[in-house]
Amino acid sequence: FSNTECIYLIARAKASKDTVLADLIMLGLYTGARIEELCQLRVDDVIVEDNHRALRINQSKTQAGARTVPIHPLISDLVDELIYKSEDGYLILSKSENQYNERSIGLGRRFGRLKLALNFGPELVFHSLRKTVTTKLEQAGVIEGVAADIVGHEKQTMTYGLYSGGTSMAQKMEAISKISY
Repeated sequence: FSNTECIYLIARAKASKDTVLADLIMLGLYTGARIEELCQLRVDDVIVEDNHRALRINQSKTQAGARTVPIHPLISDLVDELIYKSEDGYLILSKSENQYNERSIGLGRRFGRLKLALNFGPELVFHSLRKTVTTKLEQAGVIEGVAADIVGHEKQTMTYGLYSGGTSMAQKMEAISKISY
């Protein structure tokens, strides 16, 4: 998604009064997290690590996906509001859940209907927001290892993939703060 398309997505979700979807899109655009990772976030997954507020992502499809992502300054108030409004302990309200405890099914469909109504093609899905975030990080000059730690990708080298303890929260915060739309 381009900058303009991202802003348009959020504006149209808000205009249709689907604040839950708008909030989910905002979280996706400023964390690079997968839709199910965001839907599984609980209020107590908002933590402080090394003096930075962050989201602790525990449930992911990969081992590298379990990570801590700093909260971008532009979504800090949103996260506070989601904590305050939570009715069930989750940041994102979802009424759908399947036998695998996946909470994103209905929201994924709502995103699909929204992007279809906006004439986006089938190649653009919620996961495309992850690609957008990764592109933003690369274009901002963020080194790949830091970006990988933010979006939850495995590092392929022995030096950083096997021996490193990972980037610091301060490094991740500096990197994620470079994202803007």
